[in-house]
Amino acid sequence: MIERFMRGWTRVETVLVGLLLIVALVTFLGGSFLRYISPAYAIDWGEEVAAYCIIWATCISGSALMHERRHITADMIAASLPRKAGRAIAFVMMLLTLGFCIAMAWYGWEATAFALMLDERSASTLRTPMAYAVFLALPVGMVLIVLRMILMLIDGARSISSETEVDLAVLDDMRAAASEKRS
Repeated sequence: MIERFMRGWTRVETVLVGLLLIVALVTFLGGSFLRYISPAYAIDWGEEVAAYCIIWATCISGSALMHERRHITADMIAASLPRKAGRAIAFVMMLLTLGFCIAMAWYGWEATAFALMLDERSASTLRTPMAYAVFLALPVGMVLIVLRMILMLIDGARSISSETEVDLAVLDDMRAAASEKRS
């Protein structure tokens, strides 16, 4: 049940990230085209909107990557240990990652609140509030990752690394090589 929900959630995030990147591309290329063809009608906010879309797409995609277990992890440490110790280290790394994401969400929210208090705005004619366009992306992305990790823990995951059959075979080979060196 949880896995099915997370797959649907990943699809929604993937579509949203794709749309944001398409908007970024069209806005950037459209602004460049206007500057080249007719400088009098050039827009000063094309690159700005493209950057905002890329920032939001990057922060949102972290959650989908967490579900697909495609984040970078320190598998080499866990792989060099016996299986039980490796699993324990992987679980501790998962908890540390969860703590880091919670801290980043907290500090990201504080940065957003500070930008709102200062009423920071972009320099273009859009005068976009920076709190919403830039700063809010970090806490939103981190909260999505935290929620995803909590659901993964509830579903029984004890690691954020991918454990495909190929990965497990490689890890077994590494463990065997390490135990031979010890002998």
